[in-house]
Amino acid sequence: GDTYPGLAYVHFQEAILEAANAGIILAICSKNNEEDAFEVFEKHPFQLIKLNNIASYRINWQDKATNIQELAGELNIGLDSIVFIDDNPAERERVKQMLPEVIVPDFPASPFLMVSYFKKIYEDHFQTYKLTNEDLSKTSQYIANSERNIFKKSFTTVEEYLKSLEMELTIYEASIFTIPRIAQMTQKTNQFNLTTFRYTEDDIKNKIKKGELIHCLSVKDKFGDNGIAVLSIIQIENNIAFIDSLLLSCRILGRNIEGVYLNFIINLLFDKNITEVRSSYLPSNKNKQTKDFYEKMNFNLVETKSDGSKYYSLQLTQKRNIENYYTINYITNE
Repeated sequence: GDTYPGLAYVHFQEAILEAANAGIILAICSKNNEEDAFEVFEKHPFQLIKLNNIASYRINWQDKATNIQELAGELNIGLDSIVFIDDNPAERERVKQMLPEVIVPDFPASPFLMVSYFKKIYEDHFQTYKLTNEDLSKTSQYIANSERNIFKKSFTTVEEYLKSLEMELTIYEASIFTIPRIAQMTQKTNQFNLTTFRYTEDDIKNKIKKGELIHCLSVKDKFGDNGIAVLSIIQIENNIAFIDSLLLSCRILGRNIEGVYLNFIINLLFDKNITEVRSSYLPSNKNKQTKDFYEKMNFNLVETKSDGSKYYSLQLTQKRNIENYYTINYITNE
């Protein structure tokens, strides 16, 4: 409402929307009847947060810990990336016990404290980076992902589904326009990141000056535009290329874009008379899903160290085939 305490909740929503506009994903985990909850979003005059601000939701009578696990799986994010805000101490305690990776802050005792409470959460748990176009459109991208997942169920084979998406991939050489996003991706991408090296914008500029090959890829299909979501950094010595970094935003997984991108880069290196590509997988707490990626891409495993690090080599003798249902544009700086 427009008087206390209702006004405190309105300001609370304003603070949450401000975070959403800065690229924080909003999801709902509620014990309720779905139609009753939707009625509030659609009809309540002081409901500022709308369903189009919500990337995903679970509104049912299932326990919230299970719902949170499902939301994390659907959004392709780690449990340790989730902050669970709830005014019910019993629900908070259950999530703390069942999902210790999830951050569960206490809830303020009085409504007038809610805005300062949320701002403290934002400062403590969501590191602020320079905003990019990808941050500003993140919620719509996750909503489009949900639409893709529903659409996928209508196909009997993955190939039929991928063909139907009408994917357009645009690969860019790094430039002054893409450097902020490139640096941000090295800082923020954890799950599909083969080496997890972190670089600043100045680091990226210095690498370009040294002649390293830095490329990024933007993705769009019939459901929407994901913006720049893939990145590689490659060092070249003589006729050997070393893949320093290869990473991909989790929201575009499931469309084999990572494989197509790497094959494109391999073909690019072949055209530059590179005879060998060397790469590595350096394990972290979050990138286990990538530990066999280079084997799947037919790289030869050269060495595995005791800490789980893997080192690979690929002899370049011919170009690789890329399925023709991916439209690829290549933008150079020349």
